[in-house]
Amino acid sequence: MKSLFFLFAFAIGLLSCNSRNHASDIQVIDSNDSSMTLNITDQKPEYTAIYHLLFRGIPNSNQTTPLISTSEEATEKQFPEYFKKLFNENRYKTFVTSSSKNGNGSQRVVVNTRALRLDLEQNSIIRKFGY
Repeated sequence: MKSLFFLFAFAIGLLSCNSRNHASDIQVIDSNDSSMTLNITDQKPEYTAIYHLLFRGIPNSNQTTPLISTSEEATEKQFPEYFKKLFNENRYKTFVTSSSKNGNGSQRVVVNTRALRLDLEQNSIIRKFGY
């Protein structure tokens, strides 16, 4: 009976560990100096787009490295007010120029990467290139 309980607890533990690779949920449609068009399959596609641009980078785009080179934990601790407004108060949506559902369940999201980078520079989160 004890072993059955532990087996059940182990199975529940495995099922609750929802470790998805978010990079596989993002497909680059277009990427240039000022914007990026992505197809994203996620519960919060706009949030996912901004989060990946900031802290992960987007494979197969012109932004393969993250805009912020330090860890998200360190950066969010250093600039708590900025990230509170950005993510908790949905300010990240101001950098999304369009968002529409695709027929396959994904969502097409266009992000103004130039405006996002400029905002990070103006708030001293990142330094301007060359300085």
